[in-house]
Amino acid sequence: MISVILPVYNGEKFLKDTLESLLVQTVKDLEIIIINDGSTDQSEQVIKSFDDKRIRYFKQENKGVASAFNVGLTHSKGEFITFHGADDLSLPNRFERLLEGLCDKNIGYSHSDMLLISETGQPFGYWQSFNISPDDIYPFFLNVGTPFNNASILFRKEAVEGILYDESIKVGSDTDYIVKVAQGKWIPYHIPEPLYLYRRHQTNVTNQKSQEALSRHVKLNITDEHLEALGELNARGEADYQKLFAAKLIAGIALSRRWMMNEAYALFYEAIPLIKTDRERVFYEAMKGLIEKDYQRTVNHFTKIQKRNHLDENYLGEALLSMKKYDEAYRHFMKALEMEPSYRSPMQNIKAVGMLKSLNVIDKHMYRYK
Repeated sequence: MISVILPVYNGEKFLKDTLESLLVQTVKDLEIIIINDGSTDQSEQVIKSFDDKRIRYFKQENKGVASAFNVGLTHSKGEFITFHGADDLSLPNRFERLLEGLCDKNIGYSHSDMLLISETGQPFGYWQSFNISPDDIYPFFLNVGTPFNNASILFRKEAVEGILYDESIKVGSDTDYIVKVAQGKWIPYHIPEPLYLYRRHQTNVTNQKSQEALSRHVKLNITDEHLEALGELNARGEADYQKLFAAKLIAGIALSRRWMMNEAYALFYEAIPLIKTDRERVFYEAMKGLIEKDYQRTVNHFTKIQKRNHLDENYLGEALLSMKKYDEAYRHFMKALEMEPSYRSPMQNIKAVGMLKSLNVIDKHMYRYK
């Protein structure tokens, strides 16, 4: 059975369509756990207008979406769990397709692409996702965020056992939750189809984000313990400076690219007392050039290092790539991989070089309509 956890707060406008899209699923073994989070509109009347035993209704005072999700998790009985927006839609075979992806016991969750629809239900965008290994989750989280379309995920219950939403996070609690799950042992499975229709409109929680709220869940995951576990530091290589020192600078660069400049500069400031050698000082100044977008400064400092390691080569390449010196950047990314074949960052940068020069998409369906 699949447990669909559906929080509702003043969702009367779209709720009927949402529930109908769930009740007509080709997979019939469902429980739809609706948590009315203190709605003041006609949401309750809409819910009670449905006569289906698969609907389980709970009501609470307004505590926020994270609290509502936790109520749903507490009451869920299914072997599989998904979270659904009260204004979004699922294609009729969504759960059937997602269950197909959970054919192996090592796959903890399956997920899909999403079609973005407007308030009136018209398509206006497409969000593509991809598979990612558990080891790559944290670096991706620092640089981009969650690699998944969060609302599209169907979890095996064992994958989320004992994990609850952080109710102190008002915006981004879903990303915080999913990163916790994804850093475990479970392998994801991606279905490249728009099985979930995500509605964007003025009252969406995601349209009410402030920079402070957006960065809060990131701050919770940049402890020294998290940073020292960064894969690129644990790789084989010649890095002889302190892991925490390098990690703070690497994380600072990542956050600066997400416009979290206060958090980025704070990490750079924290790294200063960890500088012990001239080499570390040069590395610090080179990385500082990246955060300040003074790419020539970065190049100048990295070229001072006589015996560069995989980190030096990668970030030197990133500075050159930012200067649109694609061929030079490519050579340094390749050197980084020669030094450390398991280093993921230069691999992603090589991908970026190729895409910037010429992107060829295997799926040609859209071209027939251009």
